[in-house]
Amino acid sequence: MKRILIPLMLFLSVLSGVGAASYYDTGSQIFTITAGVTTPMSFTSNGETMFWPGNGDNQTHHTIGGIGALSYQIFVTPYLAIGGELGYQFDFSRSGDVSTNVPITAKLTYVPLQGDFEIPLSLGVGIDYISYDSYSKITLGLTAEVGFRYFFTDSWGVGINAGLLVVPELYFDDTSKIGVMTYIPTTLSVTYRH
Repeated sequence: MKRILIPLMLFLSVLSGVGAASYYDTGSQIFTITAGVTTPMSFTSNGETMFWPGNGDNQTHHTIGGIGALSYQIFVTPYLAIGGELGYQFDFSRSGDVSTNVPITAKLTYVPLQGDFEIPLSLGVGIDYISYDSYSKITLGLTAEVGFRYFFTDSWGVGINAGLLVVPELYFDDTSKIGVMTYIPTTLSVTYRH
């Protein structure tokens, strides 16, 4: 764990020195709308892991799908914002059924480079309503995301984001059903800051 935390902290401290002065004040707000594609990266269940979209024996049996989200955050320091995000994601299974996720996430974002060009780094944890065929369940959801934003005015900007969404399916009555699905969302964003 130390091998991960120490380099991460050094990296973040170097990035915080990239910008001479922060753009944001405590209390600054940011609202973002994102839309794009999501790629099923892996599915693990019963000790077996399948990778990438497709119908092959070692593939996830899901297609590339779509994703969209609304997020609102408020800066608690000039570089750190907290808030929430509501999303919707879908793809199709091998049988043609729609698989959907509705993640509701508490989000923490660190913005080391600020101004006209920004690099937001986000982590999120929350609940995820998943639905497939006639089955639905509420489970946990974890996200990590890196982005690049360009503000063409003081308030409005556009960007591109890539990340990882981890959706564990937990069953306490039958542990043989437990599985973990991971997705790679890639989105375009429109951002308003105030």
